[in-house]
Amino acid sequence: MIRRLRVAFFVLGSVAAAWQAGLAEAEPESGVRPRPRAAKRGWRAPATSKPSEQPATRYRAQSPGYASESAITGAAPPRGSQGYAPPAVGQAGQLPMRRTGPDTASGYNSSRYPSAGYGNTPAQSVQYPPPPSPQSAPYAPPGSVANGFGNGFGQPQVPQGGYQPGQIAPGGAPPPGYRPGAPFIQPGNASPPGPGAIGPQGPPPGGLPQPNGIPGYGPGPGGSFMGGSAGPPPLGGYGSQGEMFSPDSPFREPPLPVPINVEVQETQTGRLMFGVGVNSNAGLIGNIVVDEQNFDITRIPTSFEDIRNATAFRGAGQQFRIEAYPGTLLSRYGFTFREPYLFDTRVNFGFDGYYFNRYYQNWTEQRTGARVSLGYMLTPDLSTSLGLRGENVKIFNPSVPTPPELQRALGNSTLFVASYNIVHDTRDSPFLPTQGHRLSLDFEEGFGTFNFPRAIVGWRQHFLVAERADGSGRQVINLINDTGFTGTNTPIYENFFAGGYNTLRGFYFRGASPLDLGVQVGGKFEFLNTVEYMFPITPSDALRGVVFTDFGTVEQSTELKWQDFRVAPGFGLRVTIPAMGPAPIALDFAFPIHKAPGDQLQMFNFFVGVQR
Repeated sequence: MIRRLRVAFFVLGSVAAAWQAGLAEAEPESGVRPRPRAAKRGWRAPATSKPSEQPATRYRAQSPGYASESAITGAAPPRGSQGYAPPAVGQAGQLPMRRTGPDTASGYNSSRYPSAGYGNTPAQSVQYPPPPSPQSAPYAPPGSVANGFGNGFGQPQVPQGGYQPGQIAPGGAPPPGYRPGAPFIQPGNASPPGPGAIGPQGPPPGGLPQPNGIPGYGPGPGGSFMGGSAGPPPLGGYGSQGEMFSPDSPFREPPLPVPINVEVQETQTGRLMFGVGVNSNAGLIGNIVVDEQNFDITRIPTSFEDIRNATAFRGAGQQFRIEAYPGTLLSRYGFTFREPYLFDTRVNFGFDGYYFNRYYQNWTEQRTGARVSLGYMLTPDLSTSLGLRGENVKIFNPSVPTPPELQRALGNSTLFVASYNIVHDTRDSPFLPTQGHRLSLDFEEGFGTFNFPRAIVGWRQHFLVAERADGSGRQVINLINDTGFTGTNTPIYENFFAGGYNTLRGFYFRGASPLDLGVQVGGKFEFLNTVEYMFPITPSDALRGVVFTDFGTVEQSTELKWQDFRVAPGFGLRVTIPAMGPAPIALDFAFPIHKAPGDQLQMFNFFVGVQR
């Protein structure tokens, strides 16, 4: 008798399922679309009929309208992006479905719902039989929340021993291509899913809030909440973006104030430096430097305690420097004071006093002087300044025979120079720049014993060619040009000279200058250029290589003469030693391939600072 009843129910269920499927196909306005049969592993979507359309993306997502990648990673794709389809409008007995694993012949395991086949488009909705009733009927009325999930399903009646292949579920037909062989169990009393199982239909991991502010759920029939059960939202409403409570909800905890104590400790601003160095321009030279970057000229000490705790003459952000550079060829002593923001404005003030002694090849020169300047920062990259320099210049120990230009400058002379300067500097470093430029214009007027005008244009351009992913290992092309003019009455000690690291490598310091009776007298016009390529050698950038070509000339007039033009290609190294600061050491070898008669050559150049 029981077997006959089962067969009868089976026949009735098949008829009902067929009728229901036909109704779904005849009523497209219901929002239900027939789904294709399950796709086997490796199946690809057929080409679209229109060439402009893109092939549909295969989805295996866990929630309505989301791709499988979102379900796996827990990240919901944004609305409107590929992989997102808006959830279908909820109807009684409808549930968006999606695939979470490959097809299996054994059917579905615990806690997994069957889907209506697999397709190559996001799941829209699936027609299910009416939800079961928790009392006696196999299914509950539409909109029931008997199972507590708010998805319109109650607790289904599972045949004893589970579904068999080809068996029809009570109240409706199975999805196309579905051959279940495992019990159909609701979440809550289910075991972990097995391979190829179909997961429960719920909100995607990290899913966005659905309409009415209920995360993961849409409105049921008639705008009710929780899959059909009518009722207002919680007290205070739901918050935005998935928050449980709105800002005015009494259940929302107010933010707690957190006390923060900020303690700032001033870094080291003063330095006392001792050193000995050598370079190809000035020979052996030592240095003693006292440098303070947070000086305060008005903070005079009132007790020994102010000196002991280092509060005297400190605190105003001014710059003060005392330096002594005794050497074999060059000796320089001086002090510098800078106020970068005079009276808290963009105006800067500077004052320098110095003594200078230099043994040149053809004479000895001493200068004692001072310079005062006022500058203004127009932008962070553009600045301008006015300056006045006054010096007493002494020229003695001339070479014999002595040319007229050197003869008229012997002894003491008074020199005053008024200057105007404008600089646009975008370089990333003053010592070893890798990108940016520096363009400077200098206009001077000399008066005193000698009256003369002067104009100098300096340009440095640095192109970043390549670098590593972390910003190191930069390859740079450097272009340098200096062009200057000075008056015919300019004294010999203010003329332009070339040769040495800062001008033309491959030549002795001032060894590429015009000659008069064998004396380097300099010129009234300079045109000096450099093209250089710098590249890293070590991963830490402590060692870099350069290849370069220096070319140009210094002349008594603006006429360029090829017989006096100098060209010197070469190569070199840049060594950065952290203990010596950011200024690297330059080692260069240059080989003049064109020079003027009487030029003095020097293949190797050595310098510290690399400021060209």
